[in-house]
Amino acid sequence: MKSIADINAIREQMRSKVLIRDNTKEGETHVFVGMGTVGLEAGAVEVFNAFVDEITSREIKNVRISRSGALGAADKQPYVEVVLPGKAPVAYGNLTADKVKVIVDKHVLGGEPVTDYIVK
Repeated sequence: MKSIADINAIREQMRSKVLIRDNTKEGETHVFVGMGTVGLEAGAVEVFNAFVDEITSREIKNVRISRSGALGAADKQPYVEVVLPGKAPVAYGNLTADKVKVIVDKHVLGGEPVTDYIVK
């Protein structure tokens, strides 16, 4: 059994991960991960978790990550849309956890979509 101090430490550790999934505000980047049946089978949970881990471990502010229902074509799963403030959504397909770091570096932080992963 865990002590109250252990439970409080776990709660504090998880708080940042929960906060990036709730309450999107104007001016924030928003990442939608398609979690429909086909997306889940293709690895959407791993992609979602990779975004959460990358954003929280690097302490990147003003980014929200949300689960969505089915997004995109079945053959493009896992499918993600990234929406930067004032910009059109960019759709990425066939993602893996490894590709998430590139998207965060170049698109979320750098403002430039990663053309190799864009759904055409």
